[in-house]
Amino acid sequence: MTEAIEQLRQQCCQSGIVLNPAQIATLSTYAEILATYTLANVIGTKNKDNIILEHLLDSLTCLLAVPAQGQGSLIAVGTGAGLPGIPLAIACPQLRVTLLEATEKKVRFLQYAEATLKLPNLAIIHARAEDAGREPLYRETFDLAVARALASLPVVVEYCAPFVRPGGHILAMKGRLGAEELSAGAVAAQTLGAQLRAVPKVHPIPPLPKKERQLVLFDKVGETPHRFPRRVGIAKRRPLRD
Repeated sequence: MTEAIEQLRQQCCQSGIVLNPAQIATLSTYAEILATYTLANVIGTKNKDNIILEHLLDSLTCLLAVPAQGQGSLIAVGTGAGLPGIPLAIACPQLRVTLLEATEKKVRFLQYAEATLKLPNLAIIHARAEDAGREPLYRETFDLAVARALASLPVVVEYCAPFVRPGGHILAMKGRLGAEELSAGAVAAQTLGAQLRAVPKVHPIPPLPKKERQLVLFDKVGETPHRFPRRVGIAKRRPLRD
């Protein structure tokens, strides 16, 4: 076991996330895939240890905020290289994880990773959030929608809310989060049938470097109006406001 993998295991254990040896090995394999994939640039670093500590461990912190850990269905919106969805699928074999990604070269990577890792609880959708969120097959069918470093909070909520059933949750993984963005996200959530629940922070244990990470959790309290999500690009150009 490498030092980085051991640090991941210890941080997870400290946070109440228990990983068995097979899961740890699969996470290591996924990090290796990310580090060695050459057909497209799907992640900003090719250093396997950095991938483990900055991306995989970060993805697993979602489990600190999710009310019902490791069960039900999850959609990772704008998942890119499979984060946080693939680490969560590895850690929670009973969780049905769907990866939503619009960029074709990233979808090809996701398909390659799925075939290599052989995760039976993983599915991939090649589509934009604005389009998939209107499809009856996906609309308001998931227990949880997650987005990692995707966009400003009002945009994330508009992308995610249409996928989540009433009674489910939306989780936005944010770094530095100002009061203005948080307030705007809370206002947007009300328009979309959701409400802000909590903003827990992640506290890494030494020797892991301190990294500002906040998990913004929303409850889905009602149906999302049919006019949402708006057409492609509008959420970013005209974020929901008062």
